[in-house]
Amino acid sequence: MRWFRAYRTYGPAPVAVEKVARFVQRHRLGDVVVSLRVERRAGREFWLFLTLETEQWGELPEELEDILGECPVLSQPLPEALGLQDIQGMASGDLQVRALGQCLEYRQVRRESFENPFEVDARVLARDAELPEDAAERLLWFLSAAGTGSWSSLRAACRALGVTDAGLASRLARHLRLLGHLELLGRGRWAVPPAAVACVQVDGRPVRFLVGARDSRSLTLGSVDRQAGGPGRVVVPQGVGAGELVWPADALSLSLPGVAAYRAGLGTLGSVNPQLLKLRLFDGHRFAEAAFSGQVGLFELTLPDGRTQHALHVDGRWVEGEFFTLRFLAVQAMGLLEAWRFRADREELAVRFEGRLPEVYERALVLCSGLLPESRGGWLVYRNVPLRVAARLAAKLDVALDLTAPEVHA
Repeated sequence: MRWFRAYRTYGPAPVAVEKVARFVQRHRLGDVVVSLRVERRAGREFWLFLTLETEQWGELPEELEDILGECPVLSQPLPEALGLQDIQGMASGDLQVRALGQCLEYRQVRRESFENPFEVDARVLARDAELPEDAAERLLWFLSAAGTGSWSSLRAACRALGVTDAGLASRLARHLRLLGHLELLGRGRWAVPPAAVACVQVDGRPVRFLVGARDSRSLTLGSVDRQAGGPGRVVVPQGVGAGELVWPADALSLSLPGVAAYRAGLGTLGSVNPQLLKLRLFDGHRFAEAAFSGQVGLFELTLPDGRTQHALHVDGRWVEGEFFTLRFLAVQAMGLLEAWRFRADREELAVRFEGRLPEVYERALVLCSGLLPESRGGWLVYRNVPLRVAARLAAKLDVALDLTAPEVHA
């Protein structure tokens, strides 16, 4: 249940907000501290309101009370819990608690219920050309201005931009997430993290590009490298833009769990009776009708009302999640995962399309360059990937890394 707590706070409001955001990120409290508000016309002394989401209204577990008490900005709380009606007249709108770089934080990503994975899958990357010109850029401006919203608002924005197909809209949103411009909050909601500058090395020279929120002015800050299926990479000179994130892919890849822990942390469908459902089993390339005998595998479940749901049966559980995640885990369990190919001279990593990484791991590869992968003859090629990042992710996902394979071509 969602409720509010007020804290008496001192100093510049933006500084206080940033400190709270960094504290929440550092202690991984984003599932409980979901947003904050600041007193309207805040002076040097003002009220800051945390939006808290707990099982019981107004009750915070003791261990979380102790953790929040360690934040200097949150040292003077009001004892009583507040409802929205108590603060509406004196508080600003929601500010998402997302410090610089939290867009790179590990989060369990669930597949949107509308997504047809084969409709998206069959297009590969070449069909990004179907998207209206600059659709991704304009969508990012709109989402940045809104800050947060529901999936329905994102779909409405896509339709207004000419992206009427739900599969393409889902694909567009996924690309924004890979590039660090968009986050899923759960319960069908999304948020755009604050603007930041990612700093990487390309051919031995520093390259800085924008992540997070965007507006039309952003395009005037530096040069734009346009790309199909996503907003252009805005490369900016030193000193331009918000706080800097140095090699964000390093931080993200270090924070990610191994594949067994990641799989164990995915959500489940709960009670599933296979005898009452029509089942089709993924064979590594497609789904085919199959009898259920307790085997490990990715299943397509047809529900009594005709809807379909995809779930991975493993460890006695029916695991749900983003389709690419489930497919990766299924292909790995079947022993069909091909080795990744790494070209040290170009710092390019090639991954078979059928073995596309779970989203949060793929994001680490994309943030090495700020560019979406290229499609070359059934392979996804990620650019500017240091060997240390490729090797780290391969080890965590239990994938072989081939350093001697020939270059892949379109």
